[in-house]
Amino acid sequence: MRRIGYVLAVSAMVVASTLAATAQSESLGDYARAVRKQKRPPAKMVYTNDNLPTTTTISVVGQPPLATEENPAAAGPPDEKAKAEPKEGKASEANAQDQISQQKKKIAEQERELDLLQREYKLQVANYYADAGTQLRDQKNWSDQEAKFRADIADKQKQIDEAKAQLQDMEEQARKADAQSSPIQ
Repeated sequence: MRRIGYVLAVSAMVVASTLAATAQSESLGDYARAVRKQKRPPAKMVYTNDNLPTTTTISVVGQPPLATEENPAAAGPPDEKAKAEPKEGKASEANAQDQISQQKKKIAEQERELDLLQREYKLQVANYYADAGTQLRDQKNWSDQEAKFRADIADKQKQIDEAKAQLQDMEEQARKADAQSSPIQ
C-alpha cells in the first residue's frame, strides 16, 4: 500500500513538472510571437551607393554650431598665426615621443628579464627542496646560489624602478613643454 502511495506521489510530481514546463514554454512562445508582431520604426534614410548625394555632403553629427561669444572656436578656421606652429616644436615633440616610446620598450624588456629570473629562481627552489639528499649534501652551494639569485632579482628590480622614474620625468617634461607651447586662452 505504501509503495502505491509513493508511486502515485512521484508520478504526480512528474506530471506537475511536465505541466509547468509546458505552460512556461507556451508563455515564452506567446512572448516571441508578440515581439515579432511589433513593428520597428523604419530608418529615416538609408544610404546606398545608388542614392548617395553627389552635390551635397552627408552630416552624421548635424548642423555646425553657430559662433557665439561663449564659443569662439565655432566661428570658423583660426587665423594663420595661431595655426602655424614652429617646426622646432613639432620636431622636439616627435623626438620626445620617440624617447618616451624607447623608454617604455626598455622597461618592458627589463620586466621580462626580471620575470624570467624569478621563474628560474622558483625552478631552482623547487628542484632543491624536492630532493632531501641534495638538501643534505649541498647546503652551502644552495645558500650561495640563493644569495646570488636574490641579489640579481633585487638589482633588476632597482633598474626597473629607476627606468620607470626616468619615464615619469620624460612624460612630465613633455607635458610641461606642451603646456608652454599651447597658447593661453
